[in-house]
Amino acid sequence: MQAAARHVDPTGFLDGEIRRLAAADPMHCNESAIAAAFGTPKPTLAHSQAPQLLNLRTFPTLMGYSSRILAESWESTNLFFAALADELMMPAAQLNVVIPDWTRRSVETDLATHLEDWPALLRAMRVTAEQARAQNRKLMAAESRRGTEDRPQ
Repeated sequence: MQAAARHVDPTGFLDGEIRRLAAADPMHCNESAIAAAFGTPKPTLAHSQAPQLLNLRTFPTLMGYSSRILAESWESTNLFFAALADELMMPAAQLNVVIPDWTRRSVETDLATHLEDWPALLRAMRVTAEQARAQNRKLMAAESRRGTEDRPQ
C-alpha cells in the first residue's frame, strides 16, 4: 500500500481511507492483492503471465515490438475503469466485459491529434465514464419504476 499512499494527498480523504483499509485487512489490502485483482499479464516486461501492476511510466508509442511494451505499461485505464465499475456497483465478474467495451468507446471518442496526446485520452475516458454513469442512472430509474408498478395498491 506504500505505492498507493505515495500518490495520494496526505491531507485528503483517500489517504486516510487507504491506510484504514490496509490496517483493517492487510491480507487483502496490499500491493500483491491489488495487482492480482486489477493487474494484467506482462510477458514482455516481466516475463510472466501472472497478473501484476508495474510502477512504470507509460512507454512512448513506437511501432513493432515496442507497441507491445506500450500496451503492457498502459495500466491506468484499467484502474480508472475498475474504480468506475465499483462506483456503479458492478460485480467484479463483469469487468472482463465492460472494461474492453469502455476502452473501445474511449478510443473511438478520442480526438487526439497523435497517440501521445494523453490529455485527449483522459478527456475521452471521462466522457465514456459519464456515459456509463448516465446509462446506469437510466437502468436504476427503470428498475425503480418497474418496482413501483409491481406493488399492489
